[in-house]
Amino acid sequence: MQSSVVLQKIRSGQVVVTAKSCYTDPELVELIASSGYDAVWICLEHKRVDAVMTCSLIQGCRLGGADALIRLRPSNYTDVLHLIEAGARGIMLPRVRHPDEAREVVRAMKFPPLGARGYDGIHAEADFGRIPPADYLAKANDENFLAVQIEEPEVVPHIDEIASIPGVDVLFVGPADLTLGLGKFGRTDDPEVLAILEKVVAACQRHGKVAAIPCAPEQVKRYHAMGFRFFNVISDFRCVSSGMKSARSAVEF
Repeated sequence: MQSSVVLQKIRSGQVVVTAKSCYTDPELVELIASSGYDAVWICLEHKRVDAVMTCSLIQGCRLGGADALIRLRPSNYTDVLHLIEAGARGIMLPRVRHPDEAREVVRAMKFPPLGARGYDGIHAEADFGRIPPADYLAKANDENFLAVQIEEPEVVPHIDEIASIPGVDVLFVGPADLTLGLGKFGRTDDPEVLAILEKVVAACQRHGKVAAIPCAPEQVKRYHAMGFRFFNVISDFRCVSSGMKSARSAVEF
């Protein structure tokens, strides 16, 4: 059973650095995963990715030595269960408005007593039945993590409660949707937005969780000073776009 790279970093007090993949190409995901990132963020919320392709992307992460962090689409128990059984180490829960939404995903991800996940040992997470059931069950709950997105204004009063939930490991701020919902799109330096970021960090520190945020590489030190310890710093789409523009602009006659 593969251990979670992200959780190893979190438990040893290290910073987590991830990259986002916008393309449905397992080889590209494997390339990203093998480039030194702790996890590859794969989005099902905004991308048209079916279950078979999602499993292929997860395997690309595993081959590259990084965690697969899957952002859910509106989901149910079996969606979460199938992703974990396919080998995803992390689940990202978007559009959360109430703590009970996070609790339901914990129930789907975790075996009792923490959750209510059903047992099946013939899948990638369990090394296709090669791990003795007792060993697998003893380890499984400790090797997957839940990142709850803080991106809806309605969730702000519940930040501390969400951070207190056993089985929630990361509070992942979504600056674009958060500022959009506040009517302040893109204004991440607005005092109201900064106050929410500080509230997230304080709740994480109080409950032993990790605060996460997507940002440009040059912004990492600033957010690190605020208390964030988990950063998504790039996407393959941006790499391709900037690389194509850079190469073309370099050839002028």
